Amino acid sequence: GNVVHELLAEVEWADTAAVGEWARRGLAAEAVSEALACLRAPSLAGVWVRTARAEVWRERAFEVVLDGAWVAGVFDRVVVQRDVRNAVRAVTVFDFKTDRVGDSSGIEEALRRHSAQLNLYRRAAAVCAGVDVEFVTGEIVLTRLQKRLSVPPA
Repeated sequence: GNVVHELLAEVEWADTAAVGEWARRGLAAEAVSEALACLRAPSLAGVWVRTARAEVWRERAFEVVLDGAWVAGVFDRVVVQRDVRNAVRAVTVFDFKTDRVGDSSGIEEALRRHSAQLNLYRRAAAVCAGVDVEFVTGEIVLTRLQKRLSVPPA
């Protein structure tokens, strides 16, 4: 799981991904294969495609105060969309999960298990980006299945 996260953290955008040397680095073949599958999956294209006036945060540490409590963590991937005046118009927090998930009940369980964390990360990303949390969406990326799960706001 950690190697998959490390490889995906190297990817800024699909058109700049230097994945050709991944296989030559002596990394676990299964991890390289899983990371490559995520980059090539049509279902995950929106995670990696550069759009106009977008910026990406990869493996970005954060420390914020939410409801009077200090919260620290690391975003796997956050895409910040800006308008022509450079104001933030949307933020998407992507959290990569390497869980072994098989059937639809396993997918529902993964969504249930990780939703609280993603909603906390949504709130932290809102603070970091300087926007209301309503501008921030959260998605779990199940790397083994190349599937995106939208996390409903809490």
